[in-house]
Amino acid sequence: MRKMLFVAVLASTALASPALARDDSWYVEADGGATFIQDMTLRLNGTVTGTTSPYAQGDPVIIASAKTGFDFGGIVGYDFGPFRLEAEASYRRAGLDDLRVPSSTSLLVTGSTFSGRVSTLAMMLNGLIDIGPDDGLQGFIGGGVGYAHSKLRFDYASAPQGTDVTIAMDDGDSGFAWQLLAGARMPLSEHVDLGLKYRFANHPDVAVLMNETVSGEGTINITAPLRTRVRSHSALLTLAY
Repeated sequence: MRKMLFVAVLASTALASPALARDDSWYVEADGGATFIQDMTLRLNGTVTGTTSPYAQGDPVIIASAKTGFDFGGIVGYDFGPFRLEAEASYRRAGLDDLRVPSSTSLLVTGSTFSGRVSTLAMMLNGLIDIGPDDGLQGFIGGGVGYAHSKLRFDYASAPQGTDVTIAMDDGDSGFAWQLLAGARMPLSEHVDLGLKYRFANHPDVAVLMNETVSGEGTINITAPLRTRVRSHSALLTLAY
């Protein structure tokens, strides 16, 4: 009887435990949520063709603002115990909702049209430190470095005082990127974790070309090389196995 009671206690304990230790194991994770991209100040980064530029090198030329967008990605990682190492691919995109000059004057006046978006595809190597037990709510902090490709695309048109003005961009750039991560996770079952994650992502050096056409008595075609950085804040729901 005592032996049967002992077995029953062990069985009930195992059923009540939501997860086994995650240490020394591989895992995969899917992330998805909302992203908030900071205003992008595009600065002069070379010689303007088609006109005499009033801007010096590094001066802000135009500022683009974004709507709330989406961020999703996938991870393959290994849990060493208190430390985790991850290989991550992520993609985020948001539509643009404003275009303005450095004096904060919006170019979106009556009669103008504007559409655009910004996107970033990133491949990162992350390191994370876990805080808390494996079988309950566990926090984590960390960061990552890697390679990103960011692309800016927009079309603007206006006709002030009988002069047609169009500004267009469809260009991108690739290079070094980094991010900071923080969040918490908890076990749903023996092998599945649900979590929340915050991501600050920074692609610090993005070179693009902007084209402007002014039509009136004649047509002027202007090309300006610009440089900006793409920074975003993301709130993500995570599911790991």
